[in-house]
Amino acid sequence: MVDWQIKTMADRCQSRGSLFNPGDRVACLIYQDKEASELRRLDLLEDAVADYTLPGELLGRWVRLVGEPDAEAGSAADGLQSAEELFLSLYEAETEAAALTEKQALQHLLALLLERKRVLRPLPPRQVEGTQTYLHVKSKRSFAVPVIEISAPLMARIEDSIGDLIY
Repeated sequence: MVDWQIKTMADRCQSRGSLFNPGDRVACLIYQDKEASELRRLDLLEDAVADYTLPGELLGRWVRLVGEPDAEAGSAADGLQSAEELFLSLYEAETEAAALTEKQALQHLLALLLERKRVLRPLPPRQVEGTQTYLHVKSKRSFAVPVIEISAPLMARIEDSIGDLIY
């Protein structure tokens, strides 16, 4: 399986252009860009979200607190945290039917990635179709993840569509 590196939080508000400072609350938004037909990530100061119009459908949203620069050196742990936050946010936002297949594929692939990293644990019995229940180890929350057949065309479509989310 491809091990994606999810991009960490930007260093500045993408609507205002101002640098994030320690203590700022930053809203990370994942949306389906209508024009590019790709998933995009947008990092905004939390108080700037209400004034910003997304150029597509919101799929996920979470808020992070900016820490000291030394503590956020862009480590692998930050990438894993971003993948975990993206997965959790996919279960909080309602999705229109047009983006549902994309969202379900992301849920499935991120669940597999987070299972490998021991962030999620599959609950028995292991499913080969329908939905697989996963336990989020830290929060003890259960998630019903759609089981999607992984094929080369699906992987190519997902990798193309998540554009600037991975590096």
